[in-house]
Amino acid sequence: MSCRYQHMSYDVPLFKVLTCSFCYVYMFKPEATQLRFDFTRAGPVLKAGPEGNFKYSYPPGSVYRADLDNSSMVTQICEPLSENECEKWTTCCQTATKCCLRQQNLPTASQNWSHCPRTWDGFGCFDDTSAGSTAYISCPSYVEHASDQETAYKVCWPNGTWYVHPHTGKQWSNYSTCVQGKVKDQMVLIYLGLGCNLISLSLLIPSCAIFLAFRQLRIQQRVRLHICFFSSFIASAIIAILWDFIVVSDRMNSPGDESAVQQNTGGCKFLYVLKRYTQSATYFWMFCEGFYLHRLIVRAFEIPKSLIIYYFIGIGGPWISTIVYAIIKASVSEYDQKCWVNNINGFEWLIYTPNLLCLFANVFFLGNILYILLTQLQSHPNEPSGYRRAIKATFVLIPLFGIQWGPVIYRPANTMWYEVLRIVIQHTQGAFVSLIFCIFNGEVHGHLKNCFSRISGRPLYRPRRELSTTSGTVYTQVRTSTAVDFNRDSYVRDSFNRDSYVRDSFNRDSLHKDDPVLNGKAETVPLNSNESSFSGDKQENGFLMESELK
Repeated sequence: MSCRYQHMSYDVPLFKVLTCSFCYVYMFKPEATQLRFDFTRAGPVLKAGPEGNFKYSYPPGSVYRADLDNSSMVTQICEPLSENECEKWTTCCQTATKCCLRQQNLPTASQNWSHCPRTWDGFGCFDDTSAGSTAYISCPSYVEHASDQETAYKVCWPNGTWYVHPHTGKQWSNYSTCVQGKVKDQMVLIYLGLGCNLISLSLLIPSCAIFLAFRQLRIQQRVRLHICFFSSFIASAIIAILWDFIVVSDRMNSPGDESAVQQNTGGCKFLYVLKRYTQSATYFWMFCEGFYLHRLIVRAFEIPKSLIIYYFIGIGGPWISTIVYAIIKASVSEYDQKCWVNNINGFEWLIYTPNLLCLFANVFFLGNILYILLTQLQSHPNEPSGYRRAIKATFVLIPLFGIQWGPVIYRPANTMWYEVLRIVIQHTQGAFVSLIFCIFNGEVHGHLKNCFSRISGRPLYRPRRELSTTSGTVYTQVRTSTAVDFNRDSYVRDSFNRDSYVRDSFNRDSLHKDDPVLNGKAETVPLNSNESSFSGDKQENGFLMESELK
């Protein structure tokens, strides 16, 4: 029994060793490996040449027989290779063996039929094919960058022989179609990510500038957290753009050994570490935002004395897991390859676990906040739209807490729709939080209007009380003998200040509404257009609440 490899037939034992040897030769280029194919009296072997600057080094002069039945020999050949590379090579050898069995089991072709004979071409198995036609096979998984949804083909000439490449004089199959589709899809994802990142940057950078430009904003604790949160998105977007165009695009368009990934330079590794750090930092700052808001509501708006613990979590937390991850990558030769882009199996959870814990914690925070809101609204029967506002608050807090990451936590294999959805969710989150908490924020609008009025010498809009006599925003001060004397500056500025977290959620509706039944006397103070009413009020055993009178 024999099996055909390219233009000749070989005995089965020889066919197995020969095809497995050429699987290694085709998968690892001569510039990268020290092994060379040689045909000796003992048969085909892989022989190590002189020492040199090879990616895959073997003892000079050593000889290896590529026989999968010899496990010790396979182990020696795979020693310099990564686990993934060894798996691809052995898979190619196993596929060649299956092709040999298929050639033996298929019925013999008729002699009157003009056709090209069944064969193994080095990567794929082709059956008997009619003369003048083309044979197609699914792209093998061990071809680099190949998509299993594409097909490779081999042309059978009208004279019943396989197509021969004019430059090499050998039978040739076209596997370039296997990578064209994936390269095209990858470039689509790169430009999609670029567009989403540019949109986010165009909103995040002005938002941070606005927060920093107005002292009344930047001294607030929640705004300081917003600035850090927005900055993490800015850093992540910039690093993502650099990574896509310096590394990913180069890998798609450059020859294998000339790409930055294959050269495995220190700069490429450093950029990869920054990429993993900035991605993790956004999760940690999401947790800080959720923890801060949850603490405010659960502790009845007790303002934290310092944000140092939040800075430590948001800045230092991601570095801990990222540095440990990088040390493992650098210290294990098997992982210190291809610019560290290869998956390192269980060690990937060093990055995934803290990120997932941040998301799960924010899910708990959001649920508890929603429960508190609904509980408080039930105690106010005069609030017919309370539940609608609670639902609105939930949707407003979703991008802040990162809950939208839920649909893409699990990553299915080789699915374009998942990659598109992941990129849109990941790279537009910054745009949404900047819109909600800065661009569309009423307090920010007030400061911008006041700034314009000072520069131009005239108000941008007439005061609201001059435009309408049927509605207005008022602050109601309730004095009771048992009320706690809140500090005006910290409480009003950090908690309400016309646009607290609750206000962001409820569109200028606070948790508590005016209740004349409370043990106290209510008096209304109209809100001035420049918010100067705060400076003239004395806080004597009372607190401020906001409502709409119509």
